[in-house]
Amino acid sequence: MNNKKTVQTGFSLLELMITVAVLGIISSIAYPSYMKQVQKSKRTSAKVELMRIAQLQESYYVQNLSYAKALSGNAAAGGLGFASGDVFSEGGDYKMILEPLKANGDSDAACTGTSATSCIAYRISATPVSGKPQAHDGSCTGLRLTNTGAKSAKSTTHTSYGTASVRDECW
Repeated sequence: MNNKKTVQTGFSLLELMITVAVLGIISSIAYPSYMKQVQKSKRTSAKVELMRIAQLQESYYVQNLSYAKALSGNAAAGGLGFASGDVFSEGGDYKMILEPLKANGDSDAACTGTSATSCIAYRISATPVSGKPQAHDGSCTGLRLTNTGAKSAKSTTHTSYGTASVRDECW
């Protein structure tokens, strides 16, 4: 008689299934958290672009005694010098919109961006581009910055700008 036992090496099917189940549970918890961090990082690129445009506006104001009325066009036409067309954040996830304002905060379509008919205030908005991943960021559906440095944001639950809790989460 042969009394030697055979030693098995490797994993059984049950051990393998338990490992796969544990990995599935861990990834189902980690993936949404990862995606939330990706959305936050892309918001940062929008904030950087808003601040860059605000800095260009302040330089423009020093030289022209008026804020620019548009992002595109040269200073003689009241523009900040961006190429014609839309202006986007790095990565193209947010579209930038510049709006000249009157003293009361209403839109000012009459200003020219020159000292003759100056634009006395502005608001820059960043909105997620449709079809890009940021369009699914319900926490921050828009960011704004004004010439006074006031920051605001909106979300899917707070659809107007001005809610402090949304501003604090987004900015």
